[in-house]
Amino acid sequence: MSTRGLSRWDAGLAGDLDLALGVDVTSISRIAALLLRRPRFAEKIFTEAERRRCGSKAERFASRWAAKEAVKKLCGQIGVPIPTYHAIEVVNLPGGAPIVRIGGRDTRIAVSLTHDAGLAIAVAALPAQGIRGAPALPPPQDLRLPDRPDDAHKGTFGLVVVIAGAVGTAGAAVLAAHGAARAGAGLVRVCVPAGIYPVVAGQCLEVMAHPLGDPGATGLDRQGVETLRERHLGPAAALVVGPGLGRSDATEVALLDLLRLVTAPTVVDADALNIVAARGFDWRTCPQPVLLTPHPAEMARLAGISTEEVQADRVGLARRFAAERGVTLVLKGGGTVVAAADGRLHVDGHRTVALATGGTGDVLSGVCGAMLAAGLDSFDAAVASVTIHAEAGCLVEAQRGRAGALAGDVIDMLPAAQERLRRALERRVAR
Repeated sequence: MSTRGLSRWDAGLAGDLDLALGVDVTSISRIAALLLRRPRFAEKIFTEAERRRCGSKAERFASRWAAKEAVKKLCGQIGVPIPTYHAIEVVNLPGGAPIVRIGGRDTRIAVSLTHDAGLAIAVAALPAQGIRGAPALPPPQDLRLPDRPDDAHKGTFGLVVVIAGAVGTAGAAVLAAHGAARAGAGLVRVCVPAGIYPVVAGQCLEVMAHPLGDPGATGLDRQGVETLRERHLGPAAALVVGPGLGRSDATEVALLDLLRLVTAPTVVDADALNIVAARGFDWRTCPQPVLLTPHPAEMARLAGISTEEVQADRVGLARRFAAERGVTLVLKGGGTVVAAADGRLHVDGHRTVALATGGTGDVLSGVCGAMLAAGLDSFDAAVASVTIHAEAGCLVEAQRGRAGALAGDVIDMLPAAQERLRRALERRVAR
């Protein structure tokens, strides 16, 4: 059942409302007649748990029908996609008021049910705290975010070195670098072939751009790797390698050399993954922890199978690949899977179409670099990055709509997304 509507409830769509409300009044006799005339009516509208709760009492079915209608009206009021009846579930918790779940996930919608004089009445409410300032979904239990102490300085959060870009794909390097900066890295260097350095440097103010190789170099080569070794790898707290790197023969050779030299935890993305898939590389020979961020087609190349096979067993494949290769894996897509070599597993619950646009994967690789540079281990960094990135996508979708979002829009939303998650975690600890 789709849960995409969840992604936009808490992103400010209710404007200045202090409370969004949905109200419905339903005839109990009408619902009772439907239950008799249409044997499958209850199965289509109510979950199994709801059917057990209602038993044979028409007034209970009517109350839940009214609640579902009230939730639909509330969603329409705040401008989010309206879920199906079956996706909306009214759950009675022991000793507490009923809660609303959408697609199996708890929401912040409060609901009140009653029936009298042949009528079932339901009110669904979303308070201002739920509309503004809270994440789209409750933070996952395994989410860890790096500390941000008041007395911190730029060195506290580390230097991310982004090694990316080639002629025609300079933008990927810029997006990854800005993703790292907006995710909280203390310093970011973006190292690109000298031939595209003027283009990249012209788009970077807060990020430091550095040329690699001969003045006319159009891609990473062995001379560029030597420059990295001499000037940039040593001080790096994290590396991001691959966005827009290209697939020239010289770049393929240089990349394999670079992976054997890395001095800090390393994010490997995009063309770097395709090169490894084509050339072969034993990830266990890498001297530092490695975090891979493939989309399904890249994962298919890495695993030597079809994209359809990847999608048919995303969790199982990610778990096996991470354990066998000794890496942390982020398998992107709907329900992004994070798998660690030690068996830890995380599946993201967000659904937002704002991330279905070119460049957002480059942004994610930069966010991963920032989380590593701040001191999180590869698995915690991956979970944090995937969650922050998805939250930013939800905010973009809320403010700009479901079509036309750009990767740069996601970058702009990264600070707000992370702060919402951070405050939600603080409230969780306080309770």
